[in-house]
Amino acid sequence: MTAAEIFPIVNLLPLPVWATWMAAPRSGAAKLLAQSLWPWAILAAIYSLGVAYALASTGLDPGSFGTLEGVMHLFDSPLATLVGWVHYLCFDLFVGRWIMNDAPEGGYRLVPVLFLTLMFGPMGLLLYISARGFFRGQ
Repeated sequence: MTAAEIFPIVNLLPLPVWATWMAAPRSGAAKLLAQSLWPWAILAAIYSLGVAYALASTGLDPGSFGTLEGVMHLFDSPLATLVGWVHYLCFDLFVGRWIMNDAPEGGYRLVPVLFLTLMFGPMGLLLYISARGFFRGQ
């Protein structure tokens, strides 16, 4: 499979978790997903395989991470861009998991934070950290 064929599959993988957390944040399913590790294990495994394959097949140089130009060159490859995207998906979802576990009774107050975390990762985290007491119901 090509990177373009894999992209829509990995892009959809975290969406049921996000949808559950936003549609029913206090449900048993939302709490179970927040306690589980398997969604991250799947994304981390895909990422790890992608990195290993990219390093072996394209000769990507990990030393390229030292300069902006080097990083931009890494993302010229569809495979490297896919692997980078999976990195974002995994870690943004993990931040969402932390938020759900840190504010288990936050309910629908968490929806804007979760949405920002889904779409803009660190922005959602910053909002949560800056108003943590509100989101935790304190």
